[in-house]
Amino acid sequence: MFARHFAANFFNLLVIICIVIAGAVHWAKKQYEIDGPLTSDINFEVKKGDRFKAVAISLEELGIIYNSTIFKIGARYAEQDDELKFGNYLVPRKASMRDVIALITSGRAISEQVTFPEGFTSYQIVERLNAIPELIDTLDTLPMEGSLAPNTYAYIKGDSRKVILKKMIDAQSEILDNAWINRSINLPYNSKKDILIIASIIEKETPKKEELKIVSGVIMNRLNQGIPLGMDSTIVYEFTKGNPQNMRSIRQSDLIKNTKYNSRRFKGLPPSAIGNPGKLAIEAAVNPSTTDFYYFVADGSGGHVFSKTLNEHNNNVIKWRKIEQDKK
Repeated sequence: MFARHFAANFFNLLVIICIVIAGAVHWAKKQYEIDGPLTSDINFEVKKGDRFKAVAISLEELGIIYNSTIFKIGARYAEQDDELKFGNYLVPRKASMRDVIALITSGRAISEQVTFPEGFTSYQIVERLNAIPELIDTLDTLPMEGSLAPNTYAYIKGDSRKVILKKMIDAQSEILDNAWINRSINLPYNSKKDILIIASIIEKETPKKEELKIVSGVIMNRLNQGIPLGMDSTIVYEFTKGNPQNMRSIRQSDLIKNTKYNSRRFKGLPPSAIGNPGKLAIEAAVNPSTTDFYYFVADGSGGHVFSKTLNEHNNNVIKWRKIEQDKK
């Protein structure tokens, strides 16, 4: 009787153990194949002589994969744990553990990088991409102004220009979505397109990070009061169309031109962005400084002097013109 009871209990225990193991295997397989934790592309280097175990631990510590143990087991099962190829790899955002293993055993290492500064227009970005002989797929049309995320992007010979452009669009879309979710209340605009327009103006008006939110505050004050923005950067975009080869001084005829890009004459925002703003400028557009400033002018050091009244501003303009004259 005792032996029969023990055998029955032992069998039940085996069944439970099998169920637990099967569940664990199913969970591990799912973790191995689902999107990874990366929110943006990242460079990862496999050094010559690196062991797979050390690489797996580094990947987990950097937040590229969820679990180094599952990663190692998956690689061993796929017979790829001894196939490491040293080099610098661009791991794409949301790459699964399966994708990461395939990448670092492929030998498809990064060889080159291309940088697009904040504020670059779509014309400048397409021109720079088309000038890289190692890339394929010529770009014939310009993406919507403001839709591309300025940054440094990696590529190797034979990569597609269109794929790089798609990465830039996806990255900007994600930045914009996050900014929209975290925007301040009671902003004088109500669309994501407006964010890009305002951010692109901010980007063009100041190169200083500490001024981005202040310039944004000036724009908000003017929009709230129905005052024309008075930003020369929008006027410049009208006659350059984003092509720096068309750059010239602003003429009197530009200031009286009947166009919505003439922000000295017409209130509200121009019809489109005037460049591709970076993440900080976008964040400044949705979270401006609370300020009483309505005007600003260059101070001769790369920054600006801000003022509350037109009289203060006119005095600052006189000082700036003297600085310009002294430089000449």
